[in-house]
Amino acid sequence: MVRQKTIHCGKGTKTYYREVDIYMNKDTPRQRGPKTKRSLPKQERLNFKNSQRHLHQLCKSNFTGYDFRVDLTYDDTWLPDSPEMGQKYVDSYLRKVNSRRRKKGLFPARWICVDEGFDGHGRPHHHLLISGGLDRDTMESLWYTGRGKNAVSLGMVSTETLKFNNDGIEGLIKYITKQALKDYKDRGTDGQISLADLGADISDSDIVNPSSGSRRRWRQSKNLIQPHEKINDHAYSRRDIIRLIRQPADSEDTKKFFEGRYKGYALDTCRYEYNSVTGTWSIYLTMHQKRKDTGPGRRAGEVMTT
Repeated sequence: MVRQKTIHCGKGTKTYYREVDIYMNKDTPRQRGPKTKRSLPKQERLNFKNSQRHLHQLCKSNFTGYDFRVDLTYDDTWLPDSPEMGQKYVDSYLRKVNSRRRKKGLFPARWICVDEGFDGHGRPHHHLLISGGLDRDTMESLWYTGRGKNAVSLGMVSTETLKFNNDGIEGLIKYITKQALKDYKDRGTDGQISLADLGADISDSDIVNPSSGSRRRWRQSKNLIQPHEKINDHAYSRRDIIRLIRQPADSEDTKKFFEGRYKGYALDTCRYEYNSVTGTWSIYLTMHQKRKDTGPGRRAGEVMTT
């Protein structure tokens, strides 16, 4: 059996970004049972790879070129002595942002926050992907503590609009997850890190590295749009897969074939993978919708109506 799994990044099925997995299934699909053993190193690597991919899909589903990347840092005076203290500072910042948004008639911001430097690797700081709507000066002015005349800046803030290409913001995702990847590689096969829970409400959850005790906190707002899947077990045959992998993944014929199959979408990347254990091939596609503009449109319902 050949399965086609289409991942729609956003609401509905006409999303700006979509990914397509085409793979051979040797076994009849069955519900996965409870996990009873630690993952093998090979499976751990796959889990981490898939977790980064899910984070990328989550960003494609929620952010556009109208939105911001905000880097929050600390002066020496205000360096947090624990991840919990850093979280309190960020939560306070987000409350201020949403208060300003309400005054402008905007819905609460969607955001994803990556905290770094709280495990001894560098200086504590935060990477924030967040909805646009406010100007950059306002976003940067809200990183403070105290009130009125006693308000003081916590540190330097860098704000810039997200820069998307046809494949989204993969470079940025790799950058802001670089320390998690380093931690994963450094510890060898001991323990497991998985970001798959990003699909759930993990606003207060930790991912723990058992070998070092270090923690990496990945947090998100509860109002994120989740990427969703559609399964089709009759879109391709095994003969189709064999025929496709005989031509280069980056060839013009491959591009023409898939753009003809998925009308209205342009092919960005095509990757083949061979599983030496099962003797089967898989094909992975990333695509974006053909539009006259240069990127995903504004999300419906961004501005509150009265």
